[in-house]
Amino acid sequence: MKKSIEAIRNKEMGSCRVSRIFTIPQTTLEQKNSSEIVETKLGRKQVLPCEAENDVAEHCLLMERKFFGLTMADVMCLSYQLAVRNGIKNQFCRRTEKAGKISYVIIHTISVRTPEGLSLSRARGFTPELVT
Repeated sequence: MKKSIEAIRNKEMGSCRVSRIFTIPQTTLEQKNSSEIVETKLGRKQVLPCEAENDVAEHCLLMERKFFGLTMADVMCLSYQLAVRNGIKNQFCRRTEKAGKISYVIIHTISVRTPEGLSLSRARGFTPELVT
C-alpha cells in the first residue's frame, strides 16, 4: 500500500495504473491520497500571456471610451498582431491574420458587439457637463 501511494505522489504513475498493478481498488487509493490533489486543466493552453490579454482588454475599453466600437473581427486581428509583433508562438490563422475565438473577452467582462454609427455632433454632446 505504501509503495502504491508513493508512486502516485511521486507522479510515476496515475491512480488507475497503480490500481491495476498493485491490485488495489482505485477509490481506496484516491481516498488515501486525498491529502494531495493534483489539478489538471482541460482544453487548449493559453496563447497570450495575462499581461498581453490585459493590454488588449484595456485597448478595447479605451476605444470604447473614445466612441470607436470594435467588432469581434477587430479584436481578433488585434490579438494576432500583438502575438506576431511580440514573437509569441501561436496557432492563429496566418492566411486571415486573425486569432480564433477569444476567451478573455468573457474573462475581462468586455462585451464585443456590432458598433453603431455616431455622428460628430452627438459625440460632442457627451461632455460631463451635459450628461450629469
